[in-house]
Amino acid sequence: LGHANYQTVYDMSQKDTVKGMPIDLSSAPSKCQSCVLGKQTKTPVPKKREEGHRATRPVCSRMGNNYIMNIVDDYTSYPWTISLVNKDDAFSKLQAWERAR
Repeated sequence: LGHANYQTVYDMSQKDTVKGMPIDLSSAPSKCQSCVLGKQTKTPVPKKREEGHRATRPVCSRMGNNYIMNIVDDYTSYPWTISLVNKDDAFSKLQAWERAR
């Protein structure tokens, strides 16, 4: 579940809000490797330089009954919306969309 921030522990010690817990404030702890890894961010994905090379395809539902698949060309940002009866139709509809392009 993690641990308290060093500065928070230090502040609690200075304000005497912690009783019965020995706190060694002589040196700050080294960086916690788990915290460092947990705060890493993803490297941005470079945009494609040609139309049609990559498109994002989220599948969304509306009140759990109807589905739509939004397709956005990564290069041009041109959007398409495809209606789906159920999620299982997504792959075949995507193939049909790619053939029609």
